[in-house]
Amino acid sequence: MQKITRSGSFDAAHRIMNERVKCSNIHGHTFNFELTFSFKEADAIGYALDFKEIKRVACAFIDQYLDHAVILNPLDEDFIALATKISSRHWIMSLSGGEYCNPTAEHISKEIFLCVAQLMDSENLRLEEVKLYETAKCSVTTSAEDITEAERNNFMKIRRGLLDEWKASVGEFEYDDRRI
Repeated sequence: MQKITRSGSFDAAHRIMNERVKCSNIHGHTFNFELTFSFKEADAIGYALDFKEIKRVACAFIDQYLDHAVILNPLDEDFIALATKISSRHWIMSLSGGEYCNPTAEHISKEIFLCVAQLMDSENLRLEEVKLYETAKCSVTTSAEDITEAERNNFMKIRRGLLDEWKASVGEFEYDDRRI
């Protein structure tokens, strides 16, 4: 089975609550990511899926909700209140269903995986993994098997509406001009 990969990046701030060293301070990274999909067969034009489609749907979602945002633990109430008060873009971790969940690279990668898997769902294409680089030297790779059923259920309970809205708003695009 062949695979395709689309890369991207976003800049975001986060902090790790209860970490004893410097990561408990709010700080930022340029997160780089790779979205790798497997596919059964290419279509008539020769694509499994046009790379532009991954950019148009999945990468644009990441850009809209995570780029230049602060990513927070649901229990980080002071920062959530501040971000809300000043109308700053923020993403509250949802893997725990609103309980303690730090925005570590490991957890952010799981949330990205769940978002992209839902947005790019099709019979022919399967999201295999998300590789998230917190720095040039540090990364985490997440696949479906790395996400517990509880995390998936918690995430979908909180994010399904947002993801369905996004998917509907971007609609579908036909890249093969013979089909239009």
